[in-house]
Amino acid sequence: MRWFRRRVNKLGRFSRLSRKDRLLTYEAAATLWFARLWLVLMPFRKVAEKLGTSYPAATPNSVLAPTSRAQDAIAEQIGEAVRRASKNVPYRAVCIQQAVAAKIMLARRGIPSVMHFGVGRTEDENEKMRAHAWLATANVEVTGYPLDDGLTEIAYFV
Repeated sequence: MRWFRRRVNKLGRFSRLSRKDRLLTYEAAATLWFARLWLVLMPFRKVAEKLGTSYPAATPNSVLAPTSRAQDAIAEQIGEAVRRASKNVPYRAVCIQQAVAAKIMLARRGIPSVMHFGVGRTEDENEKMRAHAWLATANVEVTGYPLDDGLTEIAYFV
């Protein structure tokens, strides 16, 4: 019964979103599914070629052109839609899938973004390393934020 009540509550919240936000969430869910399949079926080096130019973390990160307020608003909406969709797809949408999906959605709208990759140590002795991906535009933290302490950036794609 609780499961049913939670679903009804989620459906009610979703129906109260604007039409634009609902459509953006549907697009995010479809793009998350594409990102998941793409990352599972393709070797990462092939995926990386499509993400943009790769730079080591030590390279200065001032390669993005400034974005307008309208583009920032769209980037924020896309970030929210990807987070909303990732909570409701029938699989665990991890950070790299969310970052790839948001990057695709932003690129479709002509908004430049940077995808970052980082690693860090875990507190669990059985798991030695953890990896994380996050995405940002010039002014907006789109997905993967806030960043955990102890995370070290290893590369980024523009």
